[in-house]
Amino acid sequence: MIIAADIYCTKCKRQSGSGDMWMKCSNCRTVAYCSKKCQKDHWTVHRPMCKIYSPDEVWGIRILSNNGATATTGDLSQYFRHELIRVSSTQSIFTQGEECPVTRRIGIPLVIYSTGVCCAHATGLNEVAVKLRVEATDGFAPDMWLHKPGECLVVRKDRKPLTRELLEALYRFISSLMSYPISDKGWASWHGLLNPSVWQMFAKKYYEDQENAGREGFDCFFPLVD
Repeated sequence: MIIAADIYCTKCKRQSGSGDMWMKCSNCRTVAYCSKKCQKDHWTVHRPMCKIYSPDEVWGIRILSNNGATATTGDLSQYFRHELIRVSSTQSIFTQGEECPVTRRIGIPLVIYSTGVCCAHATGLNEVAVKLRVEATDGFAPDMWLHKPGECLVVRKDRKPLTRELLEALYRFISSLMSYPISDKGWASWHGLLNPSVWQMFAKKYYEDQENAGREGFDCFFPLVD
């Protein structure tokens, strides 16, 4: 138990008040809950990340290659694996990865790394990674990302833990922007869509839709936490 103020329940996102007695996960000590029910209900989501880790490590996501499967429909969690990434390594994603321009514009600074791109050899299709790497100027990914980037690692540049639910929502958001007539005459620049307000409204509805569909982890979207 902890006495805490101004922290948020990992599941329901409720904010604690002064003198509240909240629970931390007894194993990893990295997440807090406002009640036993929230802790129990969130266990299947938290379990993959329930590990003790050092200040030199950060939770990222390994995006598996979709190998020709349609990654635009259905549950994307099959392509996502939580992974602890060492920050100070000479081979760190923070030094060798590339920034995701669109997510940076909307307030979620992601860095993505592909061995296929870095070492210039094709290793497999990865539609999710390609969408994350599109340029904010024109909606196209650099050529090297279109030629089978294979498995990729992605982390938050601000070193906050990255969840599968947030990454899926970001991918869906960018995919939804692809239908905007970027180059057609008469349409306003799509740059107006690349801002935190548009993203947050999209994410709020997406989380609600997934929760209504019975998917765990999509309890609610809250920008201060997610």
